[in-house]
Amino acid sequence: MRSIVGELLELMEEREAYVISRAIRSTGDLDLVGTIRFSKNALTLGPELVKRGVLVDTRMAKSGIGELAIYRDLKSHSSKYKSIDVVDSWKDEMEGKAVLIGTSPLALMRVLDLAEQGIVPGLVIGVPVGFVNALKAKYRLYRQHKVEYITNISVKGGVGLGVSIVRALMEIE
Repeated sequence: MRSIVGELLELMEEREAYVISRAIRSTGDLDLVGTIRFSKNALTLGPELVKRGVLVDTRMAKSGIGELAIYRDLKSHSSKYKSIDVVDSWKDEMEGKAVLIGTSPLALMRVLDLAEQGIVPGLVIGVPVGFVNALKAKYRLYRQHKVEYITNISVKGGVGLGVSIVRALMEIE
């Protein structure tokens, strides 16, 4: 991997290159070197935030991150989408926290809606996968200025990518 994208990684800031190389190793997706985007302070704030716990949208993300992941398995649903209900269940604790959305573009859109309403997470790692709304949600995250973020501008993504980004942030001093 280093021989293929090494020249590009060498041009990047050290923490940025570390997160991207970890993500590439975890996913096998060499395109990440050109598609991952970081907000201005994501790599400054992110390491400390993830060490305090990460709100996650799926059990799979909880399994990948371990005890620092915060997942709520809802017993009932108030909307027709479980992913939106999961994000809504975070309203009282999302302010200033790290959030990982690795599956649902709707969940990422809901996090951004809440941020516009004043419930602003400290960092959003928004990497949902898919052809329906994933790219739109990620682009919306990339274009806004309220929330620090890490995302990839692509239909690719998913829990594995999100977990690899969180794990890389955990290792940054």
